[in-house]
Amino acid sequence: MSDQQKSSGANTAASDKRYGLRLRKYIDVVVEDPLSSMLFRGAIADISNSGMRVIVDQYLPKGSKYTFTMKRPPSLIMRGEVRWIRAFENDTFQAGVQFVEVADDVQKRLDNFIDLERQRLTSNG
Repeated sequence: MSDQQKSSGANTAASDKRYGLRLRKYIDVVVEDPLSSMLFRGAIADISNSGMRVIVDQYLPKGSKYTFTMKRPPSLIMRGEVRWIRAFENDTFQAGVQFVEVADDVQKRLDNFIDLERQRLTSNG
């Protein structure tokens, strides 16, 4: 295998890790902590097929898992694990969430939503 092939394989692996572009789409979300049954509100700032960035007013510890319920279409309920968290503004936090334990039908609905939004954005741009 040539150095160029190795290099291009590494680039493919890196791009596969974060599938395509992340769709910037603000969607209100309810975050549920299954351990304490606490509910609080947040907003999805961007979303991809494998994860999302949320803005919340609660600190979500890295590695913790939550249930996220989208309050408008595609109205999905997803489980996600917090991969990183940072202070944001006005006592809020940004958190990177990787989807976990996604049912096939939910993944299909998410994929369809993202594809439709990308088509809409590219046809309007």
